[in-house]
This record gives sequence, structure tokens and C-alpha cells, in this order.
Amino acid sequence: MISDSVKTKNYISGSFSNNSLPYETGEMLMGFINYNRSHVFNKINLSYGGFAYFGGTSRGYKNSSRVIDEKFYSKGFHGLGLRTSIGFSEQSGNTEFRVLSWENSLVFEGGDYPSLLKELRSKNDPLIIASNKTTLYTTGGSTEVIWYGKKNRDRQYGFRLFMGATIGLQQNLNYTNEKITGMASDFSFFLKIKNAYGILSSGTNLMNNSGKITLGYSF
Repeated sequence: MISDSVKTKNYISGSFSNNSLPYETGEMLMGFINYNRSHVFNKINLSYGGFAYFGGTSRGYKNSSRVIDEKFYSKGFHGLGLRTSIGFSEQSGNTEFRVLSWENSLVFEGGDYPSLLKELRSKNDPLIIASNKTTLYTTGGSTEVIWYGKKNRDRQYGFRLFMGATIGLQQNLNYTNEKITGMASDFSFFLKIKNAYGILSSGTNLMNNSGKITLGYSF
């Protein structure tokens, strides 16, 4: 927070995520390792960092309109990413309003699952939803409110809302009978006690719904 005496902090965390793919075509489980470094300059917040993730497809669905390719099951993937954020904040009493921040992330993905998507994308099957992009750039804006206890500044709480888009992903998806719509969004609750913190997040991106839990430490 801009009221903190320490103006530069490092954040290390681990995350677990469960993703549900569009039209219930399958699920993915993911694990993340994250590092961020944040600076406060008067009312400006700047942060940057990187992350690595890994995971796999846990199951697919079969219904009257769609049969999942058997190759979908137990496909692994991994990726590396960079992220940045810069924004403007205002302080009122024990509450900080991060009015508007510009956030960016760039991801490079590989593994059996992206290779399968490329194969399925090339078939132009009207019932297949797939993209052959393995480099993904997401950008957008966020707003956030953070407050600390009046009697205990070591305990902080916060809510954050992000809205944006993954550039070029919607145009790259293979579909004819069904249209994938929607922005990239994320809503998070944040709790920090001294140097330890946790985050609960729920998000969606082009009808890909996800829930994430994060535990970390700041210094």
C-alpha cells in the first residue's frame, strides 16, 4: 500500500487452478510458481515479474452434440510467462483505492496438449474448438480496493476486478457452428497477515472458466 513504510517488495507464491473449457468440452488442472516485484512512487504502483506453470487435461465430456477425441485425455502442457502492471492509487483513511491499472502478460506454452490443439485446428471440424497459438498476449485494466484493520495494520484485505482480452485468440479459434465470445476477466479476494498472503480468484476468458487459489510470502 502507498501508506507502507517499505516502498519496494518481493512476492513469491504458488497457485493451483482448475479450468473448465468452453461448452464443457473438458477440464484442465494447473500449478503455478510466481514471482513479482512491486514499487510505490508517490501514488503510482509499478510491478513486474514472471511465472512458470504446468498441468494436464483431467477429463473430457461426451454428449449428444459433441464427442471428445480420445487423444484429449491426459495431455500435459507447460509454460513460461511475464507480467507487468502500472496504476494510479488514492488513499482515504485506512483504505487504498487502486483506481485504474494497466496490466499485461505474455505467455509461451508448449507440451503435448498445445501440439494436439494444433492438430485438431488443422482439421477444420465444425464441432472442434481449438487454437494453434502458443504465444499469448493478454492486456487490460483493473481496479482494486485494499484496506487494513484500524487496530492491526499487519492484516490487510482487498478485492480486485480485471477486464481485458487475449489479443488475436478469438480470431484464431476454429469454429463454424458455434461462436465463442467473452472478454478475459478475473475477480479476486486478497488477505495478507504480516508477510504471508492468500488469494482466491475466479475468472473467464472466451468461455474458459477457472478458479484459482494462491498462497505466498512477501519480503
